[in-house]
Amino acid sequence: MEQPVLINPDAREGIILLCDHATNHVPHGYDNLGLTPDVLEEHIAYDIGAEDVTRKICEMMGVAAVLGPVSRLLIDCNREPGRSSMIPTASDGITIPANNDLTEKAIKARMDAYYYPFHTMCETLIAEHMDAGLTPLLVAVHSFTPAMAGEDRPWHVGFLWNQDPRLAQAMIGLLERETDLVIGDNLPYSGKDLYYTMQRHGADHGLPQTTLEIRQDLVDTEEKTTQWAALIADVLDECMERNDLKQRKLYPVSK
Repeated sequence: MEQPVLINPDAREGIILLCDHATNHVPHGYDNLGLTPDVLEEHIAYDIGAEDVTRKICEMMGVAAVLGPVSRLLIDCNREPGRSSMIPTASDGITIPANNDLTEKAIKARMDAYYYPFHTMCETLIAEHMDAGLTPLLVAVHSFTPAMAGEDRPWHVGFLWNQDPRLAQAMIGLLERETDLVIGDNLPYSGKDLYYTMQRHGADHGLPQTTLEIRQDLVDTEEKTTQWAALIADVLDECMERNDLKQRKLYPVSK
């Protein structure tokens, strides 16, 4: 049974990375969910480049991370239980045959095998940091497709947040100061609509948190992921020095 991957488990550097869409892996026994292998190489199956960026930031900074174990088409760890898109029946116009007409028992089996272990590992790692007296910065590493529904997405990178803007705004400000990148503030998605992993593991504990979204054509080679990892590592290094990001702060959740 595949389990989530824990990188640098003993690191206590004040940053934790979570990559819930790290892989396109579908375990043996699911028959590729009824899909051809080429479909599993597409963006609907995982966040292209996100795992490589995460691993390289961990190597550069010596920080800890948790990687999701399976394709988000099997089960999406960035969805709350009960949400229909947690096990999608279709994605970007492609039907997922094995996800149709699932029984409650089959859904529970996937959650027990892959969903709960990922979130338990995240909870344990974060609790260990807080028990050590740290207020870790929490970053979810994602990537997004350059076009969706026939529309081009001009942003090079985006930062998502829900009620707590601290880390997103800090990282946006530093990148605007140092680069000429087109940066999305709650774009191409909004953290006010989709933010489960960061809300559960970051915002609900008052930790500074954001979801990082890098456009996939900018992280589709080894050289590109190295460049992005170095850039984000530099930004996070500066963020760790900011006093406003060293405190836990709970924000009211809008109804």
